[in-house]
Amino acid sequence: MSLFKLSFSNFKRSVRNYGMLIVSLAFSVFIFFNFQNVLYSDSMDVLMDYKKDYIDMIVKAASVVFAVFLFFFIWYASNVFLNQRKKEIGIYIFMGLDNQRIGKMYVLEAVFIGLVSLVSGIVTGVLFSKLFQMLLLKLSDISVDVKFSFSLSPVLVTAAMFGGVYGLMTLKSYHTLATSSVLNLLSGAKQKEIRPEKGILTFLRILAGLGILGAGYYLAWDTNGMQALNNALAAVILVIAGVYLLFSGLIPALLRKLTGNKKYLYKKERNLWVNSLAFRMKKNYRTYAMVTVLMICSVTVLAFSIAMKQRYEKIHAFDRVYTCQVVSTQPKDGEEIARGIQQENELECWNTYELVILDSKTMHSKYNQTMYGVVSYSQVKSAAKAAGLSFPYKELKDTQVINLDHEILMSLAGSSVGDEKQQIGEKMYEVLTVDKTPYLGALQSSADIYVVSDKTFEELEGLGVKSYLYNYRLKNPENIEASKAYLQSLVTQDENGQYTTGVNYSQAQSKQDGWIRIMYSLCQFMFVTLVLAAGSIIFLKTGNEVYEDKERYRVLEKMGIQTKVLKKSVRNEICFTYYCPFVLMVVTSWFSIHALGNVMKEELLLVNLWSAGIVLVLFSGICLLSVRTARKRLFL
Repeated sequence: MSLFKLSFSNFKRSVRNYGMLIVSLAFSVFIFFNFQNVLYSDSMDVLMDYKKDYIDMIVKAASVVFAVFLFFFIWYASNVFLNQRKKEIGIYIFMGLDNQRIGKMYVLEAVFIGLVSLVSGIVTGVLFSKLFQMLLLKLSDISVDVKFSFSLSPVLVTAAMFGGVYGLMTLKSYHTLATSSVLNLLSGAKQKEIRPEKGILTFLRILAGLGILGAGYYLAWDTNGMQALNNALAAVILVIAGVYLLFSGLIPALLRKLTGNKKYLYKKERNLWVNSLAFRMKKNYRTYAMVTVLMICSVTVLAFSIAMKQRYEKIHAFDRVYTCQVVSTQPKDGEEIARGIQQENELECWNTYELVILDSKTMHSKYNQTMYGVVSYSQVKSAAKAAGLSFPYKELKDTQVINLDHEILMSLAGSSVGDEKQQIGEKMYEVLTVDKTPYLGALQSSADIYVVSDKTFEELEGLGVKSYLYNYRLKNPENIEASKAYLQSLVTQDENGQYTTGVNYSQAQSKQDGWIRIMYSLCQFMFVTLVLAAGSIIFLKTGNEVYEDKERYRVLEKMGIQTKVLKKSVRNEICFTYYCPFVLMVVTSWFSIHALGNVMKEELLLVNLWSAGIVLVLFSGICLLSVRTARKRLFL
């Protein structure tokens, strides 16, 4: 039999064993291909009005992150595949094959797996490219017509990326086989004895792990203010290091403690799997740490996606509280403007404001705003009632002010609630609170406005210039075009060309913000990919361990232990390997999502619970598949 036929025969025989590997690689290729298709195909040209250049930049950044992740995933998968094949490959040496020919045979088998994964991923990517883009745009709340388009560029880029990474890992495995001894090949799939570690070293490792992880949690919790970015970056590094030390120190130590507790060990046949689990945890702690970090990243990415969507929707709602606003340096007849609008549209509500625009030097603020202003308490209370907005504040004292803020996407500047004092002119005022209710509509987003008492407002009139704001909300905001001709007739300029009256329109949905919606949609795809990758890694690892344990379970069966009991022990051991990283992920993600919530100014507790629940369901499904696969391999 030729080397090619032997390799192909081995591939067909073992394809079921590596089905999860092929599915994971193909799914990764599918996602990466569709990312590239967004960049290179003509089907997304409809997004030109949605700042497609920004969208392309986001997709490119996501592609780079995804390619880095794929590099490490293929690296790990190749090592598992090689370890499972070492014993079988070692036997070929006794059949007269030298290391180079064995290496070539392995390379051919790996090439078959890579080609099947690559072709499957690209073919399904092409077939479902339009569906992928429609789903992406649906999640992004972008209503455009997507056409099917095929281009060779995304195919070539995907094939080059995957082929480069996979080929590099395959050549590395070939070099390992070509330089390995017969003894190493025959014992490659067997458990190696782990040298016992001194108690003091284990204690120091546990202490360091808990300390570093605790420091990471603390920094993740303290992400307010200007130090937020530094704290977040330090927290990421410390949490990764802490998780690594936890799996290499504390968790194996706890398992070893359980193996020494005979009362616990000999109940419910735990000795059949707890001892093995203690050994495996110490041997494979790097894998479990990597899986935990991947799961933390996946949950955080999903939380970021949902937080981004929530923030965007709040900003969108903030800007739409009024359909149009007339701003003037001269007083107007608000009722007359309302009648003019009502010629074409029915009004839901309208109100007016009289503001004093102040010079920045008058405000003595550490922030460099383009415009500062004050408005009286009675005006805001009356206008809020007319617009149906809540204004739950008692009459302000002459020394108190309310800072009117606006919704933002994210901020590392911290909350301004801590600025308890604000100097206006020569007097210092107490900032009672910071309120993000859109009392002044879109104007509130571009100016720093303070609500003051009526008496204080009269005192501050001489420090600035009066402006008049007229806000109108239509019952059918989509029909604003019908009233634009009248509203534009109100626009006036002085002799210097400066606007004395202007009109501002809220947008039903700004196309300029399309990149934000694309971003949180891509994050959801990234979440699914990371979770499946984490599950696939454990699936491959348990498959490798089942291959190692086959002889042990046969011996236990011959000793008279019931198959039912052995199957239960297999289930318990595999479930622990899935749910131990999950539990640590749940704890850690609580801190990471809290840090994200501080930056995004959003409450994400429910998001944390939902994302953890989704991961639990996906992991439980992969765990069930892993248990069934292991039982089939062990108990034929």
